[in-house]
Amino acid sequence: MKLKNFKFRNVFFCCFLLLVSMLSFGQNKKSDEIVLTDDGIILDLKGTFKINWDKSDPDVPCSAIEYGEMLFYPDNKDIVNGKAIVLKPKDFDYHNWDESRNAEKEFADMEKTKVEILKKTFPEEVKKMEKIQKGELQYSAKVKIKKVTPYTECDFTTVYAQVIELKKIDGTKSKITKLEMKKSYESDDFDEPHLDEVSDLKKYEISSKDGYANIREKPTKDSKVISKLDSETIVRYITKYGDWYYVYYVDYPSDYKNDLTVKEYRGFIHKSQLKKHVD
Repeated sequence: MKLKNFKFRNVFFCCFLLLVSMLSFGQNKKSDEIVLTDDGIILDLKGTFKINWDKSDPDVPCSAIEYGEMLFYPDNKDIVNGKAIVLKPKDFDYHNWDESRNAEKEFADMEKTKVEILKKTFPEEVKKMEKIQKGELQYSAKVKIKKVTPYTECDFTTVYAQVIELKKIDGTKSKITKLEMKKSYESDDFDEPHLDEVSDLKKYEISSKDGYANIREKPTKDSKVISKLDSETIVRYITKYGDWYYVYYVDYPSDYKNDLTVKEYRGFIHKSQLKKHVD
């Protein structure tokens, strides 16, 4: 029995890997799709690595560098619809945030690991970066990533992934650009490169003969139900996985005076339960 289950798991994993590969690299892939993977799938990609830094922030010690996000732009733009992938140096979970978690410590640990990765991968470049107040490093690189996760807020989607390995591509040169310092009164809102694609997300509304539809954790009918949404409820489309749409929904309180809780839901709804919303 154990051998039979083992063989079944292997066959299932191979089929799943093939499906992800088709979604990632298929010629018929539509431009509005973003590949989704879980911890069991590792993607090996080539592209452009970018990171910026800024020592001008008065809250940062003069001997330190405040690094921005580690960004990776795959050569195959179909992977994430031309967006940058934000590389997280450690495991992360934005969809099920635990309020008891020490966010400040987690951020500090992330930053420490990020610096270790940079010094290991770009030792000579980091020495030059430390002499420049504000700038950007760009390099052709290869990455191995897992847990590709699109995260939507308001009307823009950021794609995150956990980086397993980051390497330079042999024979290529780094590009370090010195950036202008901002005036003290200038805003930093949407200053990150991966947030420059702000646009209205497509809207769909629940249209089910049952009067409601389930948002599920994964794109299967047996997956955990995150929430039930009544018909005519409007959701925002992020991407799709086969016949399942990955959507974003915000539930605002009806009484702001007594309840300030805003609930956000991200998950999968079968396309048969949705129809395009017309404003």
